[in-house]
Amino acid sequence: MYGDSPVSFLGVLTGILSLGLLLVVARRNKNKRKLPPVPVMTWPLVGNLPSVPLNPRKNLKQWHKEHGDLFSLYFGRTLVVVVCGYNRLKEILVEKGTAYLDRPVMYANEVIGMGHTGLAFSSGPLWHETRSASVSILRELGLGRNVLSEKIHEDIEFLLQRLAEFQGEATNMWHYVHLSTANIICSMVIGKRFNYEDDRFKDVVERIGELSAYANDMAALNYLSALTYLPGDFLKTGRLRRAVEGLKDFAEFCCNNGGRDGVEDTSNENKNFISLFRRKQEEKRVNGIDGLLDDQNLCKTVMDLLGSGTETTSATIAWCVLYLLHHPRVQVKVHEEIDMELGHDRLPCMGDKLRLPYLQAVIKETQRLASVSPFSMMRATSEDVDLGGYLIPKGTTVLPNLDSVMHDPEIWGPDADHFRPERFLNNDTTVMNREEFIPFSMGRRMCPGIGMAQIQVFLFLASMLQRFKFVPPKGEELPTLKEKLGFIAVPTPYKVCCVDRLTRHD
Repeated sequence: MYGDSPVSFLGVLTGILSLGLLLVVARRNKNKRKLPPVPVMTWPLVGNLPSVPLNPRKNLKQWHKEHGDLFSLYFGRTLVVVVCGYNRLKEILVEKGTAYLDRPVMYANEVIGMGHTGLAFSSGPLWHETRSASVSILRELGLGRNVLSEKIHEDIEFLLQRLAEFQGEATNMWHYVHLSTANIICSMVIGKRFNYEDDRFKDVVERIGELSAYANDMAALNYLSALTYLPGDFLKTGRLRRAVEGLKDFAEFCCNNGGRDGVEDTSNENKNFISLFRRKQEEKRVNGIDGLLDDQNLCKTVMDLLGSGTETTSATIAWCVLYLLHHPRVQVKVHEEIDMELGHDRLPCMGDKLRLPYLQAVIKETQRLASVSPFSMMRATSEDVDLGGYLIPKGTTVLPNLDSVMHDPEIWGPDADHFRPERFLNNDTTVMNREEFIPFSMGRRMCPGIGMAQIQVFLFLASMLQRFKFVPPKGEELPTLKEKLGFIAVPTPYKVCCVDRLTRHD
């Protein structure tokens, strides 16, 4: 019969397969329509990675302009949704923040080999308990209060003395700022300051800088792990591993040799982060609570505090001095304010902050324009979410683009790409607080060390500008404002002459 012929069977089979293929394509296209647009060509295996440079700030700015606050990128086969604009960022970080609290798997964390512990890379109950304990400890240590500023003065005095020794000759100021801010973090974490010539201390500060610098070079390894097997070390994975091991060894040294005395004696003289963390461990043990605050979590948290606390603060200070080199009239106004309000008989303290509104505005403008953390650390959705009419699947990586807010001309005016501290002042007398000012991100995963960072930046810059006038080396061009983007955005290394202003007041 005709119906039993091979031709008829093949025709039916072909029709079924064609229909199935059409359904698959239709479903895939339907799913794609539920996602934000992809601004560039997507390639097999590598996705959009060929179109994303190591420093993607300009690209993301252009794609934001062309495609709006939401767009998608494929890093390898991984979907990354980029979120721009203040309202959208507030939605995912604050209003619907519980769905965006998790972290995706990241190569830099995997190299450490301690799992998703600590503050930066943890998720779920582990993150909740670690952050809660850490915030409580930092508050007990005086974070955000004057007691912390008193501890910072010793390291500021070292910095001022060291810079004065150059007698106005060109120097790499940032190196000494880096050492000072790192020592403050060590004092808080371990309850001990290090001698600035201590080899172990100098080595870990160097390793922290390397970690920040190399992080961006290896971003592709988050999505194309096979690249680790390529010959050579063009992605600097070997250097990253050595830097990680150096920081890890130092954190373990701190945890093993510091803080134990403070478990029983919690007087102010013996309090430090490690001792108070161990006290919380002991409290849970005594109460029979199976907590997540184990020694590995402590060590990883110490690594997070040392790394993030040192880099962002020192980079902000370095950016501020660099902007002042380019805007000498601004520096003159800061000097005049300090001379009038404080004089030169003592170091500035946090009680002086309200008396120095112009300096506050300079600091805010530095944080806004430099945007040291241009992208908040990547998030991962813990459930399917509706975002701007798009269906974002559970487990999707989300990149909050803070740059899109900090440089938005609709918020800051048509000169948003220029350094103008006055935008933060009301009638040149009081500081304007804008909710769109988000250098530390916002929401529940906002930087827990924001209080310490603000204190350090203010006290360091107030003291440095009280003592010195910063000028470029004689006969040389102004240092470039071009940044180097690693884990954060730092200035291209530069030298500066620190001219001692005290010689005019003796």
